[in-house]
Amino acid sequence: MNYKARAAIEHPFLNEFINLVDATAPDGIPSTTILLSEPFTKFRHNLIIYRHEPDLKDFRVILFGTEVVESYGEDWSGRLLSEVGFEKGYEIIYQVNLELLDGGARTADSGNLKRHFSDYKSWHEIKMPLRRNGEVTEILVFMCFS
Repeated sequence: MNYKARAAIEHPFLNEFINLVDATAPDGIPSTTILLSEPFTKFRHNLIIYRHEPDLKDFRVILFGTEVVESYGEDWSGRLLSEVGFEKGYEIIYQVNLELLDGGARTADSGNLKRHFSDYKSWHEIKMPLRRNGEVTEILVFMCFS
C-alpha cells in the first residue's frame, strides 16, 4: 500500500466511515438504503456518487455532498466526470471506476486540492462500488478534508 492510500485509511473520520460500511454491508458493498439510515447521517455531507453511463463512456455525478461542494468551490451534481476538468487524469479515473463496478477492491487516496492562488487543502478518500435497487451501477466516494 502506498503512503497516500495509507494516509487516507488512517484518517480517523474516513476510518470511522469504513468501519460503519463494513459493519452494515457484509459483502463490503453498501446500498443506497444503508446510506439513508441514521448511523450514516454524520457522513452524508462528505459523499459523492457517480452513476455509470455506458452509452456515453462516462460517469455522471449524482451527488456531490455539501462538504465536498464547499471544499471544491462548486457543485458538480448532474455533470459528467469528463466535463469537470480532470484533463489527463480522466481516463485513469474512468478505468478505476469501471474496475470497481466489475468487483474490484476499494481504492484509497490522498492529495492536495488547490482552492485559490496559493491555498491548498488536504483531502483523503475511499472509493467503492454502490448498490442501488440490487444492482451495482454506481460508485460511492467518501471524501474528507483537513
